[in-house]
This record gives sequence, structure tokens and C-alpha cells, in this order.
Amino acid sequence: MEIVEIQRGNPAYPASLEEAPNPPATLYARGNVSLLNRPGVAIVGSRDASPNGLEIARRIASYVVSKGNVVISGLALGIDAAAHEGALAAGGDTIAVLAHGLHTANPRANYKLAMRILDAGGLWVSEHPEGVSPQRHFFVARNRIQVGLSQSSVIVESAASSGTMKHVDFCLQARHRLFAVAPHNPENSLGLNCQGPMKLINEGKATALRTKADYDLLEL
Repeated sequence: MEIVEIQRGNPAYPASLEEAPNPPATLYARGNVSLLNRPGVAIVGSRDASPNGLEIARRIASYVVSKGNVVISGLALGIDAAAHEGALAAGGDTIAVLAHGLHTANPRANYKLAMRILDAGGLWVSEHPEGVSPQRHFFVARNRIQVGLSQSSVIVESAASSGTMKHVDFCLQARHRLFAVAPHNPENSLGLNCQGPMKLINEGKATALRTKADYDLLEL
């Protein structure tokens, strides 16, 4: 599938990303580029996710696409992959924001999922040209693209200090709506890895999503 270069200033360049802090000069896309100007919700979180956290990510993704929105995530192991899977299972659209050139998709463990995204009419995007390999600092920078392509972000499981919290930094910089999944009871009977989300909620930086009834807070 062809890789398309979209320069800033091109009508195909997503307006939401154009308005975000430090947008990339060129966006590389592989797949259904029409998704770039659809409303999106970023769903991100821990690679070391709990079984219940993974299921919650899938359910939120299913809800998001049921409202006509695109699920945006980073194809990482754990919560990211579950978000993409939830969108696909519900027959919806999803965008994978990658930290390397679009000649392939990493991690290799999620390559089949990445191809399913394309086969289902989804999209891969990156700020890096074909052939560029992933670098550690690329993963931090790609968070701003996830934020720029979405109208809000949902954090599903995270340590108090982790790569996921870099996504939060870009959200706050962009004055972006931020939500975080919290245990539905004080005992955390689902065993969620929720140190990061609870820190955000307690500091007033994120709105809590505790049960399915709270999904309406996303205002999709």
C-alpha cells in the first residue's frame, strides 16, 4: 500500500494537528487518509496492562467508534493494542501513530494487528520517512501527533512515572481534554494498574471514568 506525504499547508493535512503545538512539517500516511480529518479519541496506556485494563480499553474503543469517532493509539503492546483491537472488533476506524518509517510496523508482535488495521480501512501515520528505524526519543515525540489528531485522550492504566505520562504532558500543553480510568470501588477489585490515572485525577488534571455510565462524559 502506497505511502503518502502530506505537507503542512496541504488541504489534506489534518486541521487539528495543524493547530497543535509543534506539528510535524510532513506527515507520512499509509492507508485511508480520509480518517485524518475525522474526530478522534486517543486511547493510550501501559504496556504492562492487567487483563481487566485491556478489556476496559477495548470497551472504551468500541464506545468511541459507535459514536462515529476514530480511535487513535500507538500500536504498542498492552493498552494501545487493545484499543486498536476494540475499534476493529466493533467495525470502527482506527489510526496507528508510529515512531518510525511506514515501510513496516513495530513492535513485531503487533505486525499482524497493524496489517488488520490497513485491511479494515484504517491508517498508519508517522512524521518519519520510509526506511527510518525507531529511536527511543521518537516514541516521546509521537505523543504530540496522537494528541494533535484527537479531540480528547483517555489514559487506561499507567505507572505514576511512565512513557504514558509523556502523552499527558502534551495534552496539558495543548489544553486538550483528558480522561483517566479509575477503579469503580475503593478496593480496586479489578486489580487495575492505576497509580498514574489516580494521580492525574487527584491533581485535577483528568476526569475520572469509573464505569461504563461515565463514558458519556467524553461528549462524543
